[in-house]
Amino acid sequence: MATVVVCAVGVLRVGEAAAQRARADAVADLSALAHVTGGLEGATAVAHANGAVVTGHRRTGTARVVTIGLDGVLATAAARPAGSPR
Repeated sequence: MATVVVCAVGVLRVGEAAAQRARADAVADLSALAHVTGGLEGATAVAHANGAVVTGHRRTGTARVVTIGLDGVLATAAARPAGSPR
């Protein structure tokens, strides 16, 4: 019985970590898109609206790259303006 409980707790923790990572990735994506149209101010507003903070940002060619922190998870995403070369 104890083994079942330990396994169940382990599965729940792995699931929770995966959900936190997915949420952080989604917020990073949204923040990068906001950076394209609204600059750092837009990215920061989107991050804050989702409970995150922008921990880094840069331009790489036509891409805007944003890193956010959410509940101890860092996630980075990039976005480009429509029609820009890859």
